[in-house]
Amino acid sequence: MDKHPLNLTTASAIQHALVIQKPRLRTDGELRRLVLLHGAGVAGEVTWMYLVNYLEEWDEILIPDFAGMGKSRFLDNGEPVVNDYARQIQELLIRINWSRVDIAGYSFGGMVTHALAETGQPVNNVYLLEPAMLFSGDKTELNAKAGTYADISAAILSGNADDNTFLKFLDSVSPARPANSAVDQMTINRLKENRDGFALSLNAVSVEIMQRADYFLSWQAPWSGVSFVGGLTPAYMHERHQQLAETSSDWRYESVAGADHSLVFTKPRTIARAMNAHRATRGS
Repeated sequence: MDKHPLNLTTASAIQHALVIQKPRLRTDGELRRLVLLHGAGVAGEVTWMYLVNYLEEWDEILIPDFAGMGKSRFLDNGEPVVNDYARQIQELLIRINWSRVDIAGYSFGGMVTHALAETGQPVNNVYLLEPAMLFSGDKTELNAKAGTYADISAAILSGNADDNTFLKFLDSVSPARPANSAVDQMTINRLKENRDGFALSLNAVSVEIMQRADYFLSWQAPWSGVSFVGGLTPAYMHERHQQLAETSSDWRYESVAGADHSLVFTKPRTIARAMNAHRATRGS
């Protein structure tokens, strides 16, 4: 497995990403390419590299940093919305000449995956890990989540945040996580490294949910793909993804036993195995 850093400037952002090249197992067909979009606050390589080690069905894998998180930043965007992050990734794909791709999106990255597809980006298969827009099938719960994110974002951007502010976020996304103050503190420290970018991405999620809640409540997947939800995650997210699998034409839902919202970090082998199995049945 070879790892190549990319550092370039596109119309809207200074961009950093990694391209992972895997040993090619097939000689027929086009290169299989996968884009991995990270969640709010923690950069791409930190989020995805454990999982990448277990991926077997792709030849090339792109791991970008969203602007404000990691080494990427917007050139001029004071309060970005979700479409701005989608545009950033679209510009990167155009620049490196990646056309049709598979995408995996974690949390905030799942919401950007949806927005990226709305731009017209050709997508084959999609893998959503607790995506931010499919938190619940209940409008009251969805709007409450948006309000919580808006409050956390405002506190951080105003300079009035302390560790309890970040802990409020952890309690929101992983209310049933195992009690472990050391792990909580490690996660808080990671989020603090990109605190403004984290806050801006939370605000973008909040705005998107408030503007499009009814749409997300009934959204169906137009692609082939798989949802992953941690077994410790509240039942209402499981119910929404069960509904998604039942109403979409080619979609599966996987409950990841023993995991909470941190599933991408704690269960990479399990998730990669399911991604590999799905992709292996979808041809070149």
